[in-house]
Amino acid sequence: MSSFELRRISRIALAATALAGAAFTLQACQVQPLYYQNTSTLAPETSTREQLASVAIKPVGDRIALELRNELIFMFSGGAGEPSNPEYTMDLKVKTEAGRALRDGLLNGIVSRRILATAVYTITLTSTGEEIYKGTRKVTTFYDQNTQEFANNRAKRDAEDRAAQQLAEIIRADTASVLNRRQARS
Repeated sequence: MSSFELRRISRIALAATALAGAAFTLQACQVQPLYYQNTSTLAPETSTREQLASVAIKPVGDRIALELRNELIFMFSGGAGEPSNPEYTMDLKVKTEAGRALRDGLLNGIVSRRILATAVYTITLTSTGEEIYKGTRKVTTFYDQNTQEFANNRAKRDAEDRAAQQLAEIIRADTASVLNRRQARS
């Protein structure tokens, strides 16, 4: 055999060994749900979806907080709306700040801006008023401003809506985690 054929065979063998090693490594990986429900206990447990559906969110004031509240209601209930007899109540406060993302304008009057949205929320047990969890979450979204006023207003509103969506996803995950830990303890 020529040296060219030997190098080719050795490259193929090396690639096959690497592929087998990767397959062996991935064989040990398992995909499990994020919120595992223990079915080995005798006490009946509710699923994460049912727990989230039992959370009512108090009314809020401004547009961004209302957008966040609506997103959370949809995520908690899967589109079914708020519960009639909630087990938990969430109090939600949202604060936003607009500012420049960069010190100087970029090009032809285009300026990069940012929206910093902060949500402070408290989950209480509806029956007793006991505070279960208090959390603060922040997200930052960006948008560009130029010389057109309508485009600037729309871009800012879209950035605020994106911030509300991102906060809703984070708060939903936090709430699911808190309620599952609470259920596991009881």
